[in-house]
Amino acid sequence: MNNIKASIIITTYNWPKALNVVLSSIMSQSESQFEIIIADDGSSTETEALVQTVLRPCKHEWIHVRHNDNGIRQARVKNLAVKHAKSNYLIFIDHDVALHPDFVKDHLSMATSGCFLQGKRVFLPESLTNTILDKGFLPPINPWQKGLENRKNAFRFPRFGHWMSRPHHFQKTLRGCNLSMFYNDFIDVDGYDEVFDQAWGREDSDICYRLYHRGICVKNLWFSGIQYHMHHHVLKKREKDMLDDELNKIIAEKRNKAIKGYSTLSDEGVIVGQS
Repeated sequence: MNNIKASIIITTYNWPKALNVVLSSIMSQSESQFEIIIADDGSSTETEALVQTVLRPCKHEWIHVRHNDNGIRQARVKNLAVKHAKSNYLIFIDHDVALHPDFVKDHLSMATSGCFLQGKRVFLPESLTNTILDKGFLPPINPWQKGLENRKNAFRFPRFGHWMSRPHHFQKTLRGCNLSMFYNDFIDVDGYDEVFDQAWGREDSDICYRLYHRGICVKNLWFSGIQYHMHHHVLKKREKDMLDDELNKIIAEKRNKAIKGYSTLSDEGVIVGQS
């Protein structure tokens, strides 16, 4: 594994300005022993150009993998990214969340055998987001500044956070934009399940539920692992989706393996660029 302590997997689709900010925040991490994997869900060549510009001169190992644009395929593209991972610890984030300088350090310091980690996020207002996107980097965020939502998540007190964090055997509210786990645990549940593609977010709940059923607990990152969610408009489906029924089946069946998971990943996908 060389000296790589973690693989940071960033899912992205056609928002290079935001990805630029995220990558800038990754370049500023206090922990330096990690690799960067861009998991591209079919973006245009503008994203490829941005990744090349930002990552080619950087000191970290990196790789940009992409499959065809065929709807929302977040589960598949994350599996594709893990296929190229070189570390034994996986940190999953999205292209709309910039990272506190100690984000990676906090995840690694909290990593515990038998657990995966679920972090939190701060919501940035639209005006501040627009400024950040124009400048191309995340400035230091004052937890007291105007317009922040989930303000409590902007305070970093890692010692207090360690004390507060306790393993839980089940937790229903889960977010894949701030999620980390050991590679072996990912493989043990057969990674993400493509059954949940074409819908946002449910693939994250699915893998976490299967981890629970394999005896892997969740620990919440309190006052650490901070990330800042950049404002964007989201169209939310309010009707119940058929995949919600699938999630309920997972709980009822105590399913611990993916139906169409990492082990069945097809050959589709290419390496767009790498260090």
